[in-house]
Formats: sequence, structure tokens, C-alpha cells
Amino acid sequence: MNPTQKIEKLTSLLNKHHHYRETCLNLIASENTPSPLVEELFDERLARRYGNYQGVDLNQRSYKGNRYIAEIEKYTQELAKELFNAKHVDFRPLSGNIAGIAATFALAEPGAKVLEVHDGHSYAHKLATSPLKIQLQSIPIPWDGLRSNIDLTATIKLIEKHKPKIVNIGSALFLFPHPIAELKNAMHQANPNSYLIYDAAHVIGLIAGGRFQSPLEEGADVIISSTHKTLAGPQGGMILTNDKTVAERIGETVYPLLMSNHHLSRLPALAGTFVEWMTCGEEHADAIVANAKALGKALADRGVPMLGSELGFTETHTLIPIVDAFGNGGELANQLEACNIIAGAAGLSPEVGNSGLRFGVQEVTRWGMTPEDTPEIADCIVDALSGKDPEMVKPTVAQLARRFNRIQFTIK
Repeated sequence: MNPTQKIEKLTSLLNKHHHYRETCLNLIASENTPSPLVEELFDERLARRYGNYQGVDLNQRSYKGNRYIAEIEKYTQELAKELFNAKHVDFRPLSGNIAGIAATFALAEPGAKVLEVHDGHSYAHKLATSPLKIQLQSIPIPWDGLRSNIDLTATIKLIEKHKPKIVNIGSALFLFPHPIAELKNAMHQANPNSYLIYDAAHVIGLIAGGRFQSPLEEGADVIISSTHKTLAGPQGGMILTNDKTVAERIGETVYPLLMSNHHLSRLPALAGTFVEWMTCGEEHADAIVANAKALGKALADRGVPMLGSELGFTETHTLIPIVDAFGNGGELANQLEACNIIAGAAGLSPEVGNSGLRFGVQEVTRWGMTPEDTPEIADCIVDALSGKDPEMVKPTVAQLARRFNRIQFTIK
């Protein structure tokens, strides 16, 4: 192929992808679509520059020519501090995972014991089992599978026994608020010099909208998060804290240990995201949770067992169907995808079942889904799980997807 043909092939692939996704219902719990305003504020020109700085002082730049970039970053920080009622914020982590690694590494010490939820967000475990073999002892937090939450009594006993330096909480299967205050009180009694890190990656938008718990107010020392899931900003990471010493320790770990330059192009878009949440965040967060609850009920009414059904299904964007009666979760996710319903498998506690799926309604909510749409969505899901011919299901899914054709909850 000549250069023109190669570019045409690339353009064709991009167009195919976008057309395909326009006919899909995206129920991935970790994805979202920024508003046109936020996309417009994403400035590629800033990505050509280096903005690394030492510690937490935005003006201590390693490169010259950053005077306005520093002001953009400072303004974005100010908006985040106002929105989340935090005194210190760091946008340098490139993802929520990097934010978690940075906070855990910064606040631990060689041989430290770390209690954490073992569901993919266990940062001490990642450090200890990496090729670096960081000397940390990762202890799983006991999990109440039936309530999809931390087993508070058993966890407090572990805190009293191990006196951990860090307790990492938060989950990839976040359905209900975690018992922050109770855990922090037990930590203070067992080890006053310990830190509670709250992974808000999945629920940070609901926190911004005042619809979930307020981790810093309830006792968390640090919030780590991504910025694109329920928040619907550009992809990246974020760290929030009210403790200057904690912010400085983490800042020294982020740079120069974990990274040099950070993604400057996302900063204006992130600032726009924060302004959107200040403007219509409460309404948006309410809509997300209302849609999740309605879809959970619609699926349960159609014979799909739902984790947390006795507790109202969820208090977040996430739902966990228990799909043992239909088959294996991974295979069922493929079945759903064949019907243009995009979701993923989820692990379950043994007392709950063997196979689960994870649905998130945050993106379809932004596109205009309401609780009145959930019976039709549930019908499509059940048809797909039951093995109905994908060619019979896809037209209905595409029709539904095209119904959600305008981003809601943005500054008009």
C-alpha cells in the first residue's frame, strides 16, 4: 500500500469502530463519554510540553516556558479542592492504578502490613508480587459477599491483631458505601500512625454529586481515583488529601520515582469536568443511581438474581447479576457482546455464586437513559443471556442505543 492507502485504511478502521459503538449499549462500569464541552477543552497542544515539578509546588518546574501551564494546573486544582472539599490535590498520576501505587508506596515502610480489598485494587499486593519485590505484607480484608461490602467485625479484629500501617479500601465491585469512620476509629486505637486510603475510582462522580459518602469527612486520609469513570472526564489519575505532609510524601513518590512528565493536555478538560459537576452534579448523580436501581429491579423481575437485591440492588452506578443459571460469566460476556451489549464478567464470593457479570449505567445515563427505558434494556440482556440468536437481538439493541443520542448533564 502507498501512504495514502495506509491512511485510508486507518481512517476506515476508526470509522468502523465509531459506527459499531453507536449501535451498542455500553454497560462497562469503568468507561464513560465526556461532554462536547470537555472534549473541546482537551488541548493537544499542551501535550507537546513538559510540566514536571518537584514536590507539591506547582511553580518548581524543571522546564522553562511553563508559566501559563502552571496557572492552568493551579486553577484546575482549585476547582477540585472546592468540589471535593480537599486541601491538596495531585493530577500527575496517569491512572487511578498509578495513584494507588504512589500513595501506598509513599505512606508505607519496609515490611509494613497493609490491609486491602483483594479484587484488583490491592496495591500493596501488586508492589509485593512485582519483579521489584517491595517488602510489604498484603493482608486481604474480609468480605461479606452477601452484602457486597467489607465484613466490619472481622476486619476490625484484623486491625487489632496486625496494627497495619495502611488500610486500602474501595472496590471494583462498588455497590454500597464502606464503613470508613468505624475502620478509622479502629485504626487509631491500634496504630495512631496509620493511614486509611480510599479508592474512589468507580464512585468519584457520585461523590462529586453528593450522592455517595464523603470519604475525607468520614475519616479517610487519602482519596485515590481515576477521572473518567462516573466522573466522565479525560482519562487519568488524581490524589486528594487534607494532610500537607501526606501530600508532600506522595508528591515526592510521584515525581521523580514513578514518572517524569504528566499529561498536560487533559488539565483544561478536567477543569471543565469539575465545573460541570458543580453546575449539575447532584441531578446527574441522582439519575445514575436511579437508573441503576431501576435496571436492577427490571432484571430481577425477569428472573435474573441480583447481588444486593435485599438492599435495593446498589447505591452506585454498578449492578452485579448472578448468572450461574445461564452459564459462565466470561462466556456470557461474549454472548452479550455478540448482541452489541458491552459488559464484563465479575468474580463472586463463594457464598453468592460462581459466575457474575458487572453492569454500569453511567455512560448510558449521560446519553439520556431514564428508568422508563430499563424494561427494554433488561429484555435485551435476558434475550442475550438466554442464547437468543444475536441477529434477532442486535436490531433492538441498536434502536435503543440510537435513542440515547445526546449528552445530558452538561453546561448549556
